Formats: sequence, C-alpha cells, structure tokens
Amino acid sequence: MPIVNVTEQLATQLLQDSEIYDLLKCKCEQCISDVLAMALNRLPARYVTTDTGRVFVNASYYLHPQLQSDIVTELTRSALQVSSHPHHAQQPKVADTP
Repeated sequence: MPIVNVTEQLATQLLQDSEIYDLLKCKCEQCISDVLAMALNRLPARYVTTDTGRVFVNASYYLHPQLQSDIVTELTRSALQVSSHPHHAQQPKVADTP
C-alpha cells in the first residue's frame, strides 16, 4: 500500500458530502483543488502505510469530534476565501439572446 494522507481523504469526502461544497461559487476542478490545498496546509497530516493504520486514524477521527470539527472549520474558511478570490479568471457571462 502506498503512503496515504488520511486527513486528505477525510477532507475530500467532507467537502463533497457537506454544505461546504455549496459555499463555493465556482465548482470547477481548480477551485475545489484550491480549497483542499488551503485547508490541508492548515491541518496536521496523518500518514499511513497499511489498512490497519487507516482504520486506526479513521476510528480516532470519529471518536474525537474535535478532529472532524477542525477539518470542517478549515474547509469552510478555505471555501469562503476561494469563493471571494478564485485563482482563475471569471467566466464571461453569456448574454441572453431573444
């Protein structure tokens, strides 16, 4: 098994399965990647190399609500920042044609 950052997997899952995703004005791959990168830079990495390690980290995540709260807080902060200042140019609006 390759080295896996379980925090990254949990953050990705939380972003896709929560209201945080709805905070994003743009849901393109660049904006989603920016949100995850910003949040993960503020969160401690939890690397594992075995399935047992992954189970252990996942269990501690669910047994300690503060860990989940930290991920949600950082994802929310990052989503609001990316929505306010997207990394890519704004898409031009297409004018309505009669």
